[in-house]
Amino acid sequence: MPSQDLSVDLQSLAPAFIEALSVPLLVCNSEKRIVFSNPVAETQLNARAGMLLAEPLPKLAEAVGNFRRSASVHPPLTILRGTSAPYLALLSSVKSPSGTLTLCLLPPAPSTPDGDRRILNFEAMTLELQAIIDSSSDGLFVCDGDANVIRVNPASERIHKRPASEMVGRNMRELIPEGFIDRSAALEACLQKETVSLLQNMPNNRKLISIGTPVFDQAGELIRVVVSERDITEIDTLQRELENQEAIKDQFRHQMLEMQQTELEKRKIIARSPNMIKALRQAMRVATADSSVLILGESGVGKGVIADMIHSNSRRADRPLIKINCGAIPESLVEAELFGYEKGAFTGANTGGKPGQFELANEGILFLDEVAELPLSAQVKLLRFLEDGWITRLGATEERKVDVRVLAATHRDLDDMVEKGTFRLDLYYRLNVIPIHVPAVRERKDCLVPLIRHYIDHFSLINHESRRLSRAAVDALCNYSFPGNVRELMNICERLVVMSETEMIDLVDLPEQVAGSVKTRLPKEMDWPETVTLQEALETVERNLLTKARERYRSQSRIAEVLGVNQSTIARKLKRYGLL
Repeated sequence: MPSQDLSVDLQSLAPAFIEALSVPLLVCNSEKRIVFSNPVAETQLNARAGMLLAEPLPKLAEAVGNFRRSASVHPPLTILRGTSAPYLALLSSVKSPSGTLTLCLLPPAPSTPDGDRRILNFEAMTLELQAIIDSSSDGLFVCDGDANVIRVNPASERIHKRPASEMVGRNMRELIPEGFIDRSAALEACLQKETVSLLQNMPNNRKLISIGTPVFDQAGELIRVVVSERDITEIDTLQRELENQEAIKDQFRHQMLEMQQTELEKRKIIARSPNMIKALRQAMRVATADSSVLILGESGVGKGVIADMIHSNSRRADRPLIKINCGAIPESLVEAELFGYEKGAFTGANTGGKPGQFELANEGILFLDEVAELPLSAQVKLLRFLEDGWITRLGATEERKVDVRVLAATHRDLDDMVEKGTFRLDLYYRLNVIPIHVPAVRERKDCLVPLIRHYIDHFSLINHESRRLSRAAVDALCNYSFPGNVRELMNICERLVVMSETEMIDLVDLPEQVAGSVKTRLPKEMDWPETVTLQEALETVERNLLTKARERYRSQSRIAEVLGVNQSTIARKLKRYGLL
């Protein structure tokens, strides 16, 4: 009987307790509309049931929206209302039959002058931090300790082509299956509890570099993961554009740019080194003349490309360009091939005779590649044509007048051949009216990287593959001498694209002769004592590298850049080895 008298219906008393609260209490639904407010809230904040929370308290409405999306505990937030004392907003969630509601309890904030100043300073710092995050050109994600997205800056919205509202409040485990990204740096950082760097594949063959950095509280618990991301597709494009702009540093390079926009770009001629630019400039200047040109250079440097450029920019561009490799024609047939023959001129000759290459090139250009291989008898006839423009077919008695401009090329030393009597001095002077020297690849250091990248991209497109070079592979290729010049460079690039099993071409994929050029630069094997451990050896090498870098460079950031690590790593290791 007594126990029955003392029983209390706690549910019936709850409204009384709420009504008696001396601090404002608000309850909002998913639309941030007030569904309940106690008398204190109505009196002090002018917040009544049925109103949108943003009407009396816009800052609190924003905080409630962020709280509902993040689904995590929200830290106390200071709410300022006019000149009245500030409030602290304590937020929590409650399940109800109509959905999840948000409770907002607003006790007064500390009212001391120091407290007010700290509140104002905190809010100013918060606004400043928000401005920094939003203005960053790199994409920034902020996730909680379980990979739930809390904040996304505008750069990330642009990178992913999605508004923040579609990402905030969602877990990375949900976003990956949707094709948002194929791997999550935030999720990996949550699992591994350490900084993670990932190369991520995006739709439309785009790629991102994402770095997930965990943030711990004073107790060592993971509370946030900050993910910075950058679209390296855009970086590659910008880098190539910058390389193209290297050709316009002065007036001559400006002329080269105009030329590349028409002929060089069409012909895929890449010129960055001054000696190659000089050769192209000479070719463009002689193109409009009718003088004979002697193109000199090693095998595979592109002498034929120079001849093509001269032809396409000459007044004979709409007439034929006939190319003859003098070294590929049997010596007994050279004269017949160049000057033609009449019927019966020799055994096996066509019954109707045949015009030679000079006649076929009439009003056009004849390119004599490897001209040093011509026999002396053919050299005499070539000299006569260069003097008066007349030719005579084999077996004929009549001369023929033809209008042909002659371009010649050779990799041989004609001065030496003249001294030995294997090449006529008078023909040498006739051909060498305007000499153009095409430099070897090893003499075109500024052209190497653009050339390599061009041919890797070219053969990747042809073979329907996606290939790119690591920094180490690029350095090794640049260190190689390429004795076969551009022809060998093209062959190596094609082999790398076809034979590489992964997208990234690294040192292990390079041909032995190329990789060997790197090995010759490595330090000789160190004579370690038999008792030394691997850790001791690594620490010795690391200490020596840091010591030398410290002597050479003034700043830790420069040392970090040279050694390929971040500045905090350098600071930590310098302190560890007592080098500060």
